[in-house]
Amino acid sequence: MKNDSIRRAVRFVGLVLPLTWAPRAALAQGTATGQSYGVGVATATVNQTVASAVLPAGEMLAQNQVSDATVGGLVSAQNIFSIVNGGGTDGSDAVSSATLGAVNILNGLITADGVVAMATSTVGNANADGSSLANLVVNGVQVDDPAPNTRMNLEGVGYVVLNERIPTSGGIKVNMIHVVLQQTVLGITRTTGNIIVGSASAKVS
Repeated sequence: MKNDSIRRAVRFVGLVLPLTWAPRAALAQGTATGQSYGVGVATATVNQTVASAVLPAGEMLAQNQVSDATVGGLVSAQNIFSIVNGGGTDGSDAVSSATLGAVNILNGLITADGVVAMATSTVGNANADGSSLANLVVNGVQVDDPAPNTRMNLEGVGYVVLNERIPTSGGIKVNMIHVVLQQTVLGITRTTGNIIVGSASAKVS
């Protein structure tokens, strides 16, 4: 029952919140753009993004959804909703969200019952308010409300950045779970791929 409640809450946030969000009064006119997606995998053999929504300049709404997805045997996720809203008649506001239900990364190395990535941008301001991870477990350890840009090592795999927040020109990008795959050969460590779950970006320029 608990998991069902979490999934319903995740679905509500993904479908309702971006469409009812009321932007604050803008200080100046701008151009709103944004992107969100549920799962993104980039390795030597897999290059795939699931449920991507991209808002071109001048548009008001972009959305995409997938009920269930498995990418390259590396990630499985349920109930993915991606929405980007270019609210504001003058293009001065953007809100982007990606929500997911149950997530399983690298055969249970990382699991979560719900993922919400939120990115909001107005002229002169950007934030990730509303982003969250429900019942997150990393390598057998429960992780509650990780601070922005929390890094945890994954022995033999690489590392993960939780609640990753990247400032951009005129906005912000949020990756709720970002696994960096690494391999060490002859003492040299190199990155071999990236797995991102729950990504949202918003920008006003």
